[in-house]
Amino acid sequence: MKILDNKYAKNFDFIMFFTVIAISALGIINLYGSLGANHKDFFDPYVIKQIVWFIIAFFIMFVIITIDYNTIIEAAYYIYGFILMLITVVLVKGRITHGAARWISLGTFSFQPSELMKIGLIFALAKYFTAYENKKGYSLKAIILPFAIIIIPALLIAKEPDLGTSLIVLFIGLIIVFIAGIKKSAMAVLSVAALIAGPLLWFRLKSYQKSRILIFLHPAKDYLGAGYNIIQSEVAVGAGRFIGAGFGNGSQSTLDFLPAKHTDFIFSTYMQQFGFLGGLLLIALYFIIIIRGFKIVYRAKKLQGFLLGGGALGIITLHALINMFMTVGLLPVVGVPLPFFSYGGTSLVVDMSAVAVLLNISMRRYKFQS
Repeated sequence: MKILDNKYAKNFDFIMFFTVIAISALGIINLYGSLGANHKDFFDPYVIKQIVWFIIAFFIMFVIITIDYNTIIEAAYYIYGFILMLITVVLVKGRITHGAARWISLGTFSFQPSELMKIGLIFALAKYFTAYENKKGYSLKAIILPFAIIIIPALLIAKEPDLGTSLIVLFIGLIIVFIAGIKKSAMAVLSVAALIAGPLLWFRLKSYQKSRILIFLHPAKDYLGAGYNIIQSEVAVGAGRFIGAGFGNGSQSTLDFLPAKHTDFIFSTYMQQFGFLGGLLLIALYFIIIIRGFKIVYRAKKLQGFLLGGGALGIITLHALINMFMTVGLLPVVGVPLPFFSYGGTSLVVDMSAVAVLLNISMRRYKFQS
C-alpha cells in the first residue's frame, strides 16, 4: 500500500498530524526551559531521551498508519494477551521506583507495560463488539466478557500500585462499552454496582492514596507534606500571570521547588514560563486534536472504526483533561502525563499510537463511502 496514494491522502488529516508535531516540539522546548540552572545544556539526558523517544513514537505511528486497522483488529487478542503478560512480569520482576513496580528496563531505557494496555484494550474490545455486533444494545450477560477484559488488567495495574493508570484503563474500557451500546437495564445494574463499589474501594486504598484525595479537598492542611506538590504547582501556574516569566525563567522548576516538573506537572512549568497566553495556545492545540478526532469518529462508516476511534480519542482527551485539571487543583494528584508534552517514552508512544489509529480510520474512510 502506498501511503501517499491519492485515494488515501485525500482523507489523511494533515491538520491533526501537524498539530501533534507542534505540541511535541513545544514539549521538548518547554522541557529544556524547565531544566535546573546547572543543567542548561541542550544535550542534557532528559532532552536527548525525549527526542529519541519522539523518533521511536513517530516511527510506530507511521507503521500503524500504513496497516489497515481491520488487519490490526484481527490480531487484537494476541496484542492484548502479550501486554497482559508484560504487566504480570512487572509485578514479579519489574523495576521498583518510589515503592512501585511499574517499569521494565532495557539498558538505559525503561517502559511501562501498563501504559501500553490502553491501546491493547481498545483493540481487544473493538474485536469483541465487532464479532458480536448488536444494534439493539448489549444485555448484562453479553458484556460479562468485555468487563473481564477491562477489569483483569485494571486490577493488576492497581496492584503495582498505580491507581491512576488503573482508573484510566477502566474509564477507557467503559467508554468503549458505552458507545458500543448497552441496554437500559444493564446500565441501571452497572450504575448501582458503581455506587456500591465506590465506598468499598475507599477501604482498599493505600494510605498515601487516601491522603491524595483528602489533600485535594484541603491542601493547606499539610502544605509541607502531602499538599506540597499541588501547592507548588498552583504557585507555578499563578506566577506565570498573563504573559509568563519568560523562557527558562520558571523559578519553581529551575530551582527544583516543583516535584515531577518534567512529567506530572509539566503543564505547571509551561504556564510559569509562558503564562496565561501560552496556556491558551496549548489548550487550543489540544482542542483542535479533539475536534478533529471527534469528526473522524463521527464519520466512521463501520463499527470497527467507530469503536477504535472512540477509544483512541478517549485516551488523548482523558490524559489532557486529567493532567491539566490536576495541576491547577481541580482533581486529585495522579500520575497522568500530558499527551505529547510530558517527559516519558511509553506515554508518548501510546498517545502517538492513539493519533495513528484516528489517522488510520480517517484515511480508509473512503472504503466505506457509498
